[in-house]
Amino acid sequence: MGNGSRGHQCRRRRGLAPLEFVLWLPVLLFVMALMVNYGTMATWRVRSEIVSRHAVWRTRWPRTGANEAAPTRPFWPANAVMTTEPDVALDILDLPAIDHPVVRGPIPNGFVVRPVLEPMRGAVKGVSEVNRQYPLLPRIGSFESGDVDAPLLDRKWSSAEMRIANMFRRTLVLYELPQTDPSLPRAFAGAVQSVLSIPHYAALAVLDRDADIRRYTGRYVDFHPRVGRMCELDPQVVYDREVEPLVDTRGPDGDIRLGEISRLPRTMTNYFLGMYRAAVQRMRDRIQTLQDELNGAPPPSAQRRGQINAEIAALEAEIAIILPKIDQLERYQARLPQIEDNLRRAAGFAIL
Repeated sequence: MGNGSRGHQCRRRRGLAPLEFVLWLPVLLFVMALMVNYGTMATWRVRSEIVSRHAVWRTRWPRTGANEAAPTRPFWPANAVMTTEPDVALDILDLPAIDHPVVRGPIPNGFVVRPVLEPMRGAVKGVSEVNRQYPLLPRIGSFESGDVDAPLLDRKWSSAEMRIANMFRRTLVLYELPQTDPSLPRAFAGAVQSVLSIPHYAALAVLDRDADIRRYTGRYVDFHPRVGRMCELDPQVVYDREVEPLVDTRGPDGDIRLGEISRLPRTMTNYFLGMYRAAVQRMRDRIQTLQDELNGAPPPSAQRRGQINAEIAALEAEIAIILPKIDQLERYQARLPQIEDNLRRAAGFAIL
């Protein structure tokens, strides 16, 4: 009885599968069409990304894109968009570390900062856009990619891109320099020529190429008072920091303070005295070492004794040359207070 019932039920469901298939077939075909359309949409999206990137990179300096053809069919339709546009500045370039007047302006005293380093000048993007019909279900409309952007920061401000030589001073490109008073270069050239033409110019070698300094120290010493290196456009700041220490000034108490230029005789005298005294001491120490070797046991050979005696004689002769120089410098050092007083007195009449 039970088996007969189950058989009766099975016989009643025959023919439902084809009916279900007929009912679901439109749905299956619709899903398949959507899958095909989605694959097509994804393909054109990837192509749009490629085209927008190609559009901006083919115009990157030194290329312009004028000699490069756009992608052709079937990869990219002729009526699709492929171009470049200016882009907004990148936020990452807005660094407080470079947000200074010397970079962005304004700066005083007639200096003009040219907008060479502005990030906006290098911000560009490639743009692509395509509109295509879906291969299936055309009634649902067409695929519109919209603007597909590929941003790029160009302009590395290299020498070649700025059309200047590699050793060219970029200051002249970055800034518009104020016009200098024509009389100042002429005055400077005249001062240099006057120094070169003085009769005792050769004696000034002591300031930077003295033979004794090279002999006893192995190098030259430059005694010229100089303005230090600094980046500053305010003349008053330059004077206060670099020029004032070089010249004579009147202090708050009214006394004249000698600058580095007026103190140069004392500076050089102290240096040469220290150098000569150190050289004499080294030579005397060497002589003592050689004499200890002569008197040591076992005594040196005859050849070695001859070498030692010759070296001692040379050292004593060298000391005999240096000692008069030390005496002369010590006498001059004793006169320095009087010389400096005279300099202060002369500066007092000139400095109000």
